[in-house]
Amino acid sequence: MSLHVAFEASSPSLVLAPTFDALPSLEVALERQYALDPDRPIAFCWLRCRDRDRLERALAADPTVARFDRIAGGDGRDLYRLQRSETNVVGAYRQWVAAGGELLECRGADGRWNVEMRFPDRASFGRYHDFLVDEGVSVELRRLAETDARSRRAGDPTLTDRQREALSLAHERGFFEVPRETDLAEIASQLEISNQAVSERLRRGQARLVESHVVD
Repeated sequence: MSLHVAFEASSPSLVLAPTFDALPSLEVALERQYALDPDRPIAFCWLRCRDRDRLERALAADPTVARFDRIAGGDGRDLYRLQRSETNVVGAYRQWVAAGGELLECRGADGRWNVEMRFPDRASFGRYHDFLVDEGVSVELRRLAETDARSRRAGDPTLTDRQREALSLAHERGFFEVPRETDLAEIASQLEISNQAVSERLRRGQARLVESHVVD
């Protein structure tokens, strides 16, 4: 049994909040995240902003960001490596890892984060939820779904919305045909994300489908 959770979160103390304030039209899509030091996790994010110079000035002034580097991108959409600061920011990463959570999707716009996660059970998510509330984070739940092998086979949520979108598009374009009728680059272009992000969504989506419908 596990718990699939979708929620919105907002707070002046969440990472990038000052940058959102400075750039109301900014859109952020997390590609991946890791941490050698759980108090200073590193995130690779796609940032969409019409004015890159203004964006980087806002990032440089953002107390929740210790360091940032532009990795790739163009046309108003760039991949950045961001390391959050040790202070002035809610330490959410350490808390959801300690609770056994798994981050599935994370996007930011209009100063709010739209998050999809998976937790071992309601109690573990409850601890994480209580931590966020205690830190002054506004949390608005969008979906709670308990799933196990039997319930997923019966039709309960298995895929995230992003995974379902990527798998559906890949199927429509003939990605799974032999020989293939399209490639990752075309799918990435349609979804406006990187090849790596598409590959990860397809792999994770397929892994979930196998867990739900093949593995007992």
